[in-house]
Amino acid sequence: MNASILPLVPYAPRLTLDVVADFTCPWSFLGLRRIVRALGNVQGLALPPLIRWHGFRLPRDASAAARAAWRAHLATRLPPGMTPQFAEQSLEEAGRELGIRFDFARIAGAPDTAEAHRLMVLAAREGRQASVADAIFRAYFEEGRDIGDRAELLRLGREAGLSEAALQAFADVSQEGEAVVAEEQRLRALGVENVPNLLLNGRVLVPGPADVDTYVQALDQAMFPGTPPVAANPRLLN
Repeated sequence: MNASILPLVPYAPRLTLDVVADFTCPWSFLGLRRIVRALGNVQGLALPPLIRWHGFRLPRDASAAARAAWRAHLATRLPPGMTPQFAEQSLEEAGRELGIRFDFARIAGAPDTAEAHRLMVLAAREGRQASVADAIFRAYFEEGRDIGDRAELLRLGREAGLSEAALQAFADVSQEGEAVVAEEQRLRALGVENVPNLLLNGRVLVPGPADVDTYVQALDQAMFPGTPPVAANPRLLN
């Protein structure tokens, strides 16, 4: 006997994904790639998903030597007993499945990412947050490029397809710097302490690193409003 399947709740016409991340966080890189892969399971949306980037700089030791600075930075993100060397190996394995070629030996320290987040504010005006973010992550984790350097970021923005108007705005250091600081302060005031975090349609929160299946389940919950939300704080990124 053939059975009909009837939708019980309306289908969301557009997905909005708020991503809290930092460019010196390898789990943020993995998370962005996993989100993109999970989105490949979504069909029938009237509009493409809207990805909104929220920069959240992680603490760093600017005085440490290059390689030691990266290892020290990584160590602050690890559970007790896990070494940076083991974490790097695990990240390399996880990255291969997603097409990421982590090359930690090429990383020259843990730069301040304020300028990278400022570039993302300008990328948002052109709807290119995802492509620019992926370009910055690849530059840092695969090629060891200095993503704290404004000239390097200009090259990355151009490579990622930003308009000359956006690049000229980025070259003006007075543009959007205050917006980056204000957003970070707002997130801290709302209780954000680490990255990555993902909020879908303002109602489903995925805190911390997650696998593709978890993101797929979160997408299902976000698209069907009748499903009870799991977000601990739906105001987090609004």
